Amino acid sequence: MFKRARQFFEDVKTEFKRVQWPTREATVRSTSVVLSVSLVIAVYLGIADQILANIMRVIITG
Repeated sequence: MFKRARQFFEDVKTEFKRVQWPTREATVRSTSVVLSVSLVIAVYLGIADQILANIMRVIITG
């Protein structure tokens, strides 16, 4: 059992050496895109929520 676990972790270590990690610039660029898109979606959903809440308030209160 321990032999298989050891082999597994050795394989993991080998695979980590093969991975082509992104550069710092690529990571920052990708993170910026994700944060920007998340912000745009959050603002859109917030505005849509307010509009729908106002519509529901008008319907409920008459």
